[in-house]
Amino acid sequence: MGRTLDFILTFGAVVVGIMLLTGNGGIFMKGGNADLRKKLYDEKKMEKSSGIALILIGIATGIDSYTEGVVAKIIYIAVLLIIFIGLIYYLKVKCKKQN
Repeated sequence: MGRTLDFILTFGAVVVGIMLLTGNGGIFMKGGNADLRKKLYDEKKMEKSSGIALILIGIATGIDSYTEGVVAKIIYIAVLLIIFIGLIYYLKVKCKKQN
């Protein structure tokens, strides 16, 4: 059952990531304070960077589904943290609109 869930998560992350990357996944960027986000951030850059991050998460999850052991799981968690930190940094630095 664990590997099946990994495959479902991998497939979902990659599909949503590709949709965001191609500009067709704006529906996945809804929620939160959208008005404030639109005023402060470039929506297209946010979609593309989120799409890349989701594709990377999907790839990491797919690779993790074939690994066993504690060390592999720690590396997987570290990779996810690096992806999230990189995404947040990119959003804060590169996606912010210039006033």
